[in-house]
Amino acid sequence: MHTSDSVFQAWFGMSRTCFIESLRCLADDLENVDQCAQALSPDVAINTWALAKRAVPCLIGRPIGHPSVADGKPAASSELFYLDPERGIARTMSRWYRLGTRVDVEYWSDRVAGNL
Repeated sequence: MHTSDSVFQAWFGMSRTCFIESLRCLADDLENVDQCAQALSPDVAINTWALAKRAVPCLIGRPIGHPSVADGKPAASSELFYLDPERGIARTMSRWYRLGTRVDVEYWSDRVAGNL
């Protein structure tokens, strides 16, 4: 692994080559959002979602059908690149989401603070 690869691995959890491939896939999806089959019916849904911020925009919510997060377990998405609430879809760095019920960000702020 090259030095630059170790930096990419530390920051993005993948090699530089994989990161570039992910960005290309993202760019292709955004360029063709109206024809993208994954955008028409994403495999992963997110309920009780709100637009939130980390160091980058993201979604927080309870994913359903996610490959590595248990259904209904609270999670934050990877960086958000596309959000279309009217069409009910969003594209993060890693995948498309089908948007379920939207909530105000305070819903999650209260839960993170322990004020259930």
